[in-house]
Amino acid sequence: MSNRKKLRRTPALSLLIRAQDGARISGGCDTCNAYQTIRADAYGANVHAITVHHDDWCPTYNAMKVTA
Repeated sequence: MSNRKKLRRTPALSLLIRAQDGARISGGCDTCNAYQTIRADAYGANVHAITVHHDDWCPTYNAMKVTA
């Protein structure tokens, strides 16, 4: 039997995030004019994602890209 504590569900937080679905937030990178977008339920119920969108010329973004 596991003694791990169960995480409490916070439906109020999920509702707040869902209300912001598709929102565009300025900032996220010191080098370029990046912005962030919110995707509610991106990978299933109550799984949310925030994505940072960099400019193509951004050296920070180019350093993070994986080259094959």
